[in-house]
Amino acid sequence: MKYLSIVALAAFFAHGAMAETVTYNCKMTKQDSHGWIARSYAFQVDAEDGWAKVAGRPEWIDTKYKSRGNKGVRMVWTETRRASAGGNLRVKYQANLNPADNSLKVRMSFVSTNAANKPYGLGTCSVES
Repeated sequence: MKYLSIVALAAFFAHGAMAETVTYNCKMTKQDSHGWIARSYAFQVDAEDGWAKVAGRPEWIDTKYKSRGNKGVRMVWTETRRASAGGNLRVKYQANLNPADNSLKVRMSFVSTNAANKPYGLGTCSVES
């Protein structure tokens, strides 16, 4: 509950005065069991200006934004995450958000490691603003 509150607060305080920006709060309904996919994500999307931000952890991260037409939008970002065996790993996330049905698909891949597994998650979103 504390984790969800942090994401909700980040979404509330980071919301700008621009009316074009839409904030989505997304709860993951299926995710990997190792914690690579967060329990919830918040996205700020400005389709008109072509940018987006994500908050899966408490801070907002700029993403690469791509409109996919009637399929929604694709957002890509990288993070440095701590591995359970020690050390840091660079990981790349890709989120496909479809505003038509408020569905979200997130997948992750390891950038600096030759790992075959690619954790993924499915979720549903609600529009905050």
